[in-house]
Amino acid sequence: MGSFVEFRNVSKTYHMGEVDIEALKDVNFVIEKGEFCVVVGASGAGKTTILNILGGMDTLSSGQVLLDGEEISAYNKKKLTAYRRFDIGFVFQFYNLVQNLTALENVELAAQICKEPLDAGTVLEMVGLKEREGNFPAQLSGGEQQRVAIAGCAGGTWLFPRVIWYGYSIMYSMGEI
Repeated sequence: MGSFVEFRNVSKTYHMGEVDIEALKDVNFVIEKGEFCVVVGASGAGKTTILNILGGMDTLSSGQVLLDGEEISAYNKKKLTAYRRFDIGFVFQFYNLVQNLTALENVELAAQICKEPLDAGTVLEMVGLKEREGNFPAQLSGGEQQRVAIAGCAGGTWLFPRVIWYGYSIMYSMGEI
């Protein structure tokens, strides 16, 4: 089986005035399709930079990033936007739920930019929150808010995005999703 995600000699340097910060230097790794991967390291080690590059939210300074054989590091802005919209789901450290929208409305909002969104109620049921769809984020536990965020990124594409990146550790038991 070929690699699904591949980093080839990826480097990323941030230029902060006269100071250059080398966040990644010649990073190489492969993730096979269906494989679960965890990126760990000390603060400042480049974990978020890796996720941001894979998620199409940052560019690399040199090297190549491939997803399912396609070089996403060579995408122009239009292709990157489509990639982020249709191929990637991103659950951030802070769930970014709209506080004055219900769980159902938050998932519906996320689905508005997608070609073939799933029914928001169905997706909430898939993550075990059907009974909580009328609740606002402040009425949900941290784990429930996390599942609404996951439902938002999973429910917007048919059936799921090719990749879901988690920008932090998943700390709550979600059962099977």
